[in-house]
Amino acid sequence: MLLAYILVIVLVKTSLLGLGAISILLAMLALLVIKYAPIKIEQQTKSQFSKIYLVVLFGHLSAYIGLLIKAFFIDGIEDIPTFIVSHLVLHHILCALVAGVATFMALRIFTAQHNHNSATITH
Repeated sequence: MLLAYILVIVLVKTSLLGLGAISILLAMLALLVIKYAPIKIEQQTKSQFSKIYLVVLFGHLSAYIGLLIKAFFIDGIEDIPTFIVSHLVLHHILCALVAGVATFMALRIFTAQHNHNSATITH
């Protein structure tokens, strides 16, 4: 389970740094690892971690799709500086949003596991 949390931490860090392409590659790698690696995690927990990785993957892909859509609205050379600045602002807002959502989803998994383990020990 530690590996799944480490992958979430790395994805959050790369998202906060604005490294969208690296985050996309890491999210795809994390999905492959969680699906095919022999990790001793319950199926429900694997599903929850997969949802985190999918949120990161599609969140960053949506930022790049937005970039491509905005590129079609460039009319001339005078629109390029505005395009670059608006993309950087939008990109960093989306990356921070993706990182925040992934963090809260991981915290929810952690607290559920902690409560489950506490309930198992006391009974």
